[in-house]
Amino acid sequence: MKRSRGGLVLIVIGALLIALAPAWLFGIGPLFIRLPADLKVDTAYAGKLTLYADRVTSKFYPPGQEVVVPLTIQARDHAVPSRSSKRVLVMDERVAVTDSGTGQPLTGVRPDATYAVDRKTCENVPGFIEGIDRTGYSLTFPIGSRKKSYPLWDDELGRSAYCNFTRATRMDGNKYKGVTVYVYDMPGDMEKMSKPPPGLPANMTGKKLKEISGMSDLPIPDGAGIALEYFKKTELTQYVEPRTGMVVYVPRNHYEYYVKNAPGASPAYIKLASIDYARVLANARDGIDASAKYFGLLDLDQKWAPLSFLVWGCVLLFIGVVLTIRARRKTAAAGGADADQS
Repeated sequence: MKRSRGGLVLIVIGALLIALAPAWLFGIGPLFIRLPADLKVDTAYAGKLTLYADRVTSKFYPPGQEVVVPLTIQARDHAVPSRSSKRVLVMDERVAVTDSGTGQPLTGVRPDATYAVDRKTCENVPGFIEGIDRTGYSLTFPIGSRKKSYPLWDDELGRSAYCNFTRATRMDGNKYKGVTVYVYDMPGDMEKMSKPPPGLPANMTGKKLKEISGMSDLPIPDGAGIALEYFKKTELTQYVEPRTGMVVYVPRNHYEYYVKNAPGASPAYIKLASIDYARVLANARDGIDASAKYFGLLDLDQKWAPLSFLVWGCVLLFIGVVLTIRARRKTAAAGGADADQS
């Protein structure tokens, strides 16, 4: 009798463990996957800044005489636990841009920023910090990124633009080799900016516009205030490690600033500056390793935990069935012996 009850208990426990396996895989397990509270991402880039107009006088350089400044960029994105919560991770971003030719820092090119992102979805959380109302994604793609398009927030546009999945490939880190990454591209559409590019005015007088354009006959009063319309075109390629959502490599980030020309003038948009940079490959290998170090924890949660529930559930279920059958046979045999004696 005890063996029969024990077998039934094992059957129940085994069935519960088997049922827990898919529940953990699709429901419970994902609750434990989130951005770490002490997340730190340090990235290094190299590139160039091309100026088509003088930043002081606003006068345009003759074709072929544009000013090109080589750049070194160090970005530091670190979590701020004291401002974060269980649901939201606050990240401070500090970007140092240096003229690599002279070693002089270029101030104002990339202002400091603070991000508030959902620790589970990795999306921006608008309103968590007063005055910060970003949507979409900024620092990372979602944990478990898919082969689809994602909205990336741009502070200069004041809205998100879509980055599209194009292909999967593999990259090597210093320690981890052949890591699968997804490649996402932004096509380079002309987008109106919500604020002027760094160091450029929001307004200009009619007189100043005539001076810099060299068109003294523009039908605009000298004292008229003209609100300038700026546009941005971004061509971006990012390599994302999909399991963690971390951006591990940026082979190209190219964006251009334009101002809308006077009505009826040609061309319709005048190029002011362009910035072109890429993540340093050695630093990208560090990024691969930094993402891959979480694979063990992800496997434990997403693979080994539900698999262990399934295996142990099957084992206990099998043992329970065996014990129950043996108990019933023993009971039946004992009943038969009693009948023979009577």
